[in-house]
Amino acid sequence: MKLTHKVCPDCQEDKPIDQYTNPWVYCCRPCTNARGRARYIAKGGSDFAYAQSLKYNYGLTMDEYLARVERQGGRCAICREVSPQRLHVDHNHQTGAVRDLLCEWCNHAIGKARDDPARLRAMADYLERHAEPTSPEPGAGTAA
Repeated sequence: MKLTHKVCPDCQEDKPIDQYTNPWVYCCRPCTNARGRARYIAKGGSDFAYAQSLKYNYGLTMDEYLARVERQGGRCAICREVSPQRLHVDHNHQTGAVRDLLCEWCNHAIGKARDDPARLRAMADYLERHAEPTSPEPGAGTAA
């Protein structure tokens, strides 16, 4: 006999077996998801997940990350702008060594340039060659 329905012990509803991730799973999908969300929030939500990511990817604790943010005054190490989002951990892709914290744009620019200083200099030279001349301020340089 093939199992076609079962009662979820959480919501107490008799549901078709396709409402479960697998036939042997304890609860239906919505209840399983609700349990997962509750566990995620109980552990600290996105802050906990970010702390885990920092530790796994860069060997940094959240305290070490926050100390770096403080040391940089909450600003990107390249453009010195304050980011509305968390600063990204910049690292050497060959050695894994953590460098500094960067805004999203500076971090992506370095990554797209493949961490190649020569490529970045060539990009800067290119932009300077093609820069639009700045127009003088109205009234500047005119004799009164």
